[in-house]
Parts: sequence; C-alpha cells; structure tokens
Amino acid sequence: MDSFQKKIITTSRFAFSYYVSESRPHRPTLLLQHGFPDDARLWNGIASKLGQYRLIVPDLLGYSGTSKPTDPAAYSFRGLAQDLIEILDAEGIKKVISVGHDWGSMVAQRLYAYHPDRVEGLVLLNLGYMLPSAVPFDLQSANALFEKNFGYPIFAYWEFFTSDEAPALLRANAGRLYDGLHGAPRDWMKELFCVRGNMRKWLLSENWNVEVRPYAQDPNLRQAFVERFQRDGFEGPLCYYLAMVNNVQYEAEKGIPKDDLVVRVPTLYIICTQDSVCRPEASAPAKHGGFLPDIEEVTIDCAHWSPLERPDEIAEAIKSFLERRFAL
Repeated sequence: MDSFQKKIITTSRFAFSYYVSESRPHRPTLLLQHGFPDDARLWNGIASKLGQYRLIVPDLLGYSGTSKPTDPAAYSFRGLAQDLIEILDAEGIKKVISVGHDWGSMVAQRLYAYHPDRVEGLVLLNLGYMLPSAVPFDLQSANALFEKNFGYPIFAYWEFFTSDEAPALLRANAGRLYDGLHGAPRDWMKELFCVRGNMRKWLLSENWNVEVRPYAQDPNLRQAFVERFQRDGFEGPLCYYLAMVNNVQYEAEKGIPKDDLVVRVPTLYIICTQDSVCRPEASAPAKHGGFLPDIEEVTIDCAHWSPLERPDEIAEAIKSFLERRFAL
C-alpha cells in the first residue's frame, strides 16, 4: 500500500490512522478490516491486486497508529462501527463493501447490523456471520459446548488471552508468538490454540519449536511484528477478547432488532480449511435461520492468516464476487 495516502482522523471517540487509495468513480469502495494481532498492513498483498477499486484500510482500535484504550468497553462493536462511519463521512463515502478478517470480520458484519444503509456488500474471511448471543457470554460454557460438538475447546487460548499476565508475557515473547501464530503443520493451530495451557506454555518454552509457513519466513515481516508490539504492547488488542468475556458485546448487541440481523446485501464467505478456530459450522444458525438469504461461499485450503498465505486466491475470489454482483 505504498501508493496509498495515510491519514489521521480524530473521531468522536479516538484517533484513527488509515490508508486510502485513489478514487475510482462508478466502482464500489472496499473497507478492509484486519483482526488480531494485525494492522492495516495485513492487506498489503490483497490491496495491490484490487487496484480497480477504491480501498479504505484502517488500523483498527488498539493497533499501530490508532488510539489504544485499555478499557474493554471502548471496543464494543457499536462504538467501533460508529468510528468507521465517521471515517467514511470524512472521505465522502456513502456506501462500502465491508470486508473483514478474524475480529475484523466481526467488525465488518456489525457495521452492517448497526448501519445497514452504509453497507452494500459483505466479504467475510475465515470467520463467518455470527448472530449475537441470546444469553450472556460465559467462556467455560462456550468451551464445554465446543468440546461436545467438535471434540476440543476452540477458545482454550482465550483463557490465557484474558488473564492479567497475558499482555506482559506476549510483549516479552512477541517473536515466539509470531512463530506460533504461523506454524506450518496442518493441525498446528489446533494444538497451540485449542489445548488448555498450550499458548502460555509455547511462549515460555525453550525446547518447543515449529517451522513456520513459507509466507512467514520473511525476516522483515517477523521483525516488523516484534518491533510493533515491543512499542505498542498487547493491552489494546486483547481488549477484543475481554469485551466478549466481560459481556460488553452482549450488552450492546441485545438491543439490535432481529430484523436488522438479516443480511440483505450480497455476502461472500471465504472458508479456510486449516483454520481450527474459525470453523464454518459456527455460522450455521444464521444460515439455517434465514439470516443470510444471499450468501456465496468459497473454500480455500489454507490456515488462519489467509490474506498473508493466499493473497492471490483471496483477491481473485473477491474480484469475481464484485464483478458478478456489482457489475457496472
């Protein structure tokens, strides 16, 4: 995104940094929203292949050039959606294709729920469409249900990520975290993320190593990751997890009218076969309940960080979707 213009805006809540490409009249604008623990640069490989569209690529709250509050209440999806609307207003953009990966997928889809008049399409990577919970979130209950349905506690790593010691341990071992996130074995994510205690054990172990995937072998990518978190810390990024565990999201979302949860715009869900955490079955209640009447699905054989691992395939899937559903 070297050719993009970097801007800083102060919304009614916080300061945000974001990148914007040149205007493309008569073509859709895409809003690209990253997840944990990335920033706008997650989209470098994809943005370069979507040059025919105008792109808005923010550092979401807690990351890089954007404010980093440490109160989980600041990370409600309702508040994040309003921040993004203020960025779009500053750019004079009326409607966007809302694109998100990981936690960014949640932000992308809640942008539609809170501001359906500003979203003309959804693209969700790895994490599919999730209906708000009808009851307060309880981590232990969620993991027990995952174990019953899938045979393992998908959110086991949340137990560490929401602990008091997590920010300091992650910051002190950012290089180990990078290697762990991008491990090459096909079932590595399940072993690291979905076994209780393993994330913490990995960070502190001197004798447990893993080969990383080819894209992650770039030393510059690893160095930039380590330097970023040694500078910024993890207190902000971990608030996305704390906002769920502390029921910030539940309290905000229980007021969304059911009718507003029906996605009435074209939606693309990109499923990644080696992602042990973001399983496509999680969006089944929304599909079977009639909340996704216009959804397309594309399956790609890769792990969780699909924008880094398969940028060509991701970009092609998005372009194909846009050309078919948003033809000039």
